[in-house]
Amino acid sequence: MDRQCMFLKAVLFLLLLLPEITQYSIVTADYVLEMKAECHYMNGTQRVRLLERWFYNQEETVYYDSDEGRYIANTELGRPDAEYWNSQPDLIAQRKAQVQTFCVYSYGVSETAGVIGRRVQPKVSVSLMAQHEDPHIEHHMVLCDVYGFYPSKVEVKWYRNGQEVTAQAQSTELLQNGDWTFQILVMLETEMQKGDTFTCEVHHSSLETPIRVDWHPETSDSAKHKLTTGIVGFVLGTVLIIAGVFVYMRGRKVQMLLRGPQSESFIHT
Repeated sequence: MDRQCMFLKAVLFLLLLLPEITQYSIVTADYVLEMKAECHYMNGTQRVRLLERWFYNQEETVYYDSDEGRYIANTELGRPDAEYWNSQPDLIAQRKAQVQTFCVYSYGVSETAGVIGRRVQPKVSVSLMAQHEDPHIEHHMVLCDVYGFYPSKVEVKWYRNGQEVTAQAQSTELLQNGDWTFQILVMLETEMQKGDTFTCEVHHSSLETPIRVDWHPETSDSAKHKLTTGIVGFVLGTVLIIAGVFVYMRGRKVQMLLRGPQSESFIHT
């Protein structure tokens, strides 16, 4: 069986605002301490790695690595903490035990809940951004909405007439829905010409082959509205012409009926 790396990230946030110290002028909101606990899994639980990461002002200062069995300082600020914690045998033994009590246990809970191995195929829709439907605008924004997929890793590519486009493509951050699925919006800013074909291609682990959705400028809402307006105008004009011809022919028939007896009376006289 191929070697799979399954990454299940259990994140515990501990945000502590340090109290104001009287002898210094410190704005407490600028000093934030954060801790993350991460479990990394290789081939299920055959190999499990626990990381306990500490951040100060969004900079990682020190972390515990179960593969190393100790705390490691990333900065000088974290060095005193690493040295102190490494000098505590009971604390180090507790961290080593948490590979089983926290990581392996969490994996079992996730597996029971159906999270491990869960796959949900994405849905894809392509449209033109409303304010970019004006034909006089030089650049237009085409949107590829990819939603309802799980797990979160996804790759979205744009093609124009079969050629991949990367420079003008940009995406939103990955959005997490409330139903254990994810969503992302990938936008392409581009010029358009009649006959162009834009393709949004989505790669995801739930798919055997990528999803490809083609979009043509002629299929935009603006073009559809213009086409609908033209069809309605044509039908309405045809109805009016038929009605006009019918009224004309009926009026002419009435005139002929009225004139007929008068001509016949004149002849007999």
